[in-house]
Amino acid sequence: MLKNNNVQSVIQKPRRTWVDALDIYSQYFHAHCNSRGSERRAALVRLTALKDAEGVLAYQISASFMPFEDEEDFRVPNDVLAERIVHDGMKKRAKKKEEELLSVIRDEIDALLPSLRAEAEIFWDRPLRDARYA
Repeated sequence: MLKNNNVQSVIQKPRRTWVDALDIYSQYFHAHCNSRGSERRAALVRLTALKDAEGVLAYQISASFMPFEDEEDFRVPNDVLAERIVHDGMKKRAKKKEEELLSVIRDEIDALLPSLRAEAEIFWDRPLRDARYA
């Protein structure tokens, strides 16, 4: 906090802009989520490597819920999304770190679900598609 003539102001660090993103892992699962009067029946779970303009990497986990009304319906609306940066500050990708993050991604996503303010559950034992890896 800086004080200037009895006025307090907060200097905030500017929000980082990501210039590149790579999905390290992505997979669709059966799920259940009721949000804004709409039922969502599937979730897309991802581990993404993000790079900023200075070349610094961050790893983000996310789960987005979608209606999935039939086998061809993979619409991904952006209104029901839980995401969090789980590791930050690397200059290059690390296979060992990615394996570590993948080993805990389900627990991390489950811990994020209450932040949606909606009844949400991912059925980890019922994948809709095989996992995709970078």
